[in-house]
Amino acid sequence: MANKKGRIDYWLFLIVFILVCIGLVMVLSASQYTATYDKGDSYYYLKRQLINGALGLVAMVLAINIDYRFYGKMHNLIFWTGVALMVLGMFTTMGETGGSGEGSKRWLEIAGIRFQPSDVMKLSMIVQISYLLSIRTKPFKSFMNDFMPYLIFTGFCCGLVAWMDLGTGIAMGITLMLLFLIVGVPKRYLLALILAAIGAVAGLIAMKPYRLKRLTSFLDPWADYYGNGYQVIQSLLAIGSGGLMGVGLGQGGAKWYYLPDQHTDFIFSTLVEEGGCLAGLLVLLLFLAFTWRGLTIALKVNDYFGTLLATSLTLLVSVQALVNIAVTLGLMPVTGIPLPFISYGGTSLVISLAAVGVLLNISRHARLEK
Repeated sequence: MANKKGRIDYWLFLIVFILVCIGLVMVLSASQYTATYDKGDSYYYLKRQLINGALGLVAMVLAINIDYRFYGKMHNLIFWTGVALMVLGMFTTMGETGGSGEGSKRWLEIAGIRFQPSDVMKLSMIVQISYLLSIRTKPFKSFMNDFMPYLIFTGFCCGLVAWMDLGTGIAMGITLMLLFLIVGVPKRYLLALILAAIGAVAGLIAMKPYRLKRLTSFLDPWADYYGNGYQVIQSLLAIGSGGLMGVGLGQGGAKWYYLPDQHTDFIFSTLVEEGGCLAGLLVLLLFLAFTWRGLTIALKVNDYFGTLLATSLTLLVSVQALVNIAVTLGLMPVTGIPLPFISYGGTSLVISLAAVGVLLNISRHARLEK
């Protein structure tokens, strides 16, 4: 049965709502111990995450009520705004070192508001590439004439973000490669893109010694148990301790100053420790359902820009979730990328919910089958 135009996709909304609720519960559980001793308030991080969630909800509601075709009309302004914020964060005193504190300026403060410009840049890039691909009228026949401009675009966007935040840059690159594959770019062209990306990542790793240490510790974390391998080892120990059913909500031991970033980048480890493999599988299934609903919206929308925008937004969230979970399982080097909707963090949650709002607006213009 066709869905009436004007109604949002309630299945997508429900999936995201459940993920956010799981995130709030896990932020409280994972941070309660450290918040008590570091901040003097066991609910410190939960309170801030509730505020972040409220801001994200406002952003989502606003996005639901803005016709997605407006972004196509404003694509250049949106894109260069994202670039400008990145430049301000990297090359001015408004940029601040965050995360590991190892030299990467990941934060930007404007008028007392502190956020990560790389998260804004993700959406700016998505809007721009979706518009540029949507106005193409011919297939990709020539590498130099047809694909080279997109290769340069990919290198510029991902390189700019990776200089500040390598994990987010990698997630963006994977998203773009999947999008190019979907729109019919020849596989031999994508191979050239992959080789260029590998070379760029190798260069960025070589420029910052701590990234090289992370790579070598990924290959053999036990060789540097108390150094760069410590976080991955503690993550694996937490996941292994959970078993099938988990040790119980709030009963995990990894968060007692054993596992760093237990409520941010490694919250999935805490979730599996306390909820077991079943809880981890539930989260994976929810992200799979998110991908299904997002791509369903993309297939049913009436115009090509909406199709590409919905596809790329869906892929961006799904790829980020996949990368985060792979890191916690020791399948990828530590990248410092949060788990969408679940990890503690204002910018990530607000931007992710805003992206969902755009998807829901696109669903209003799609005729979805039951």
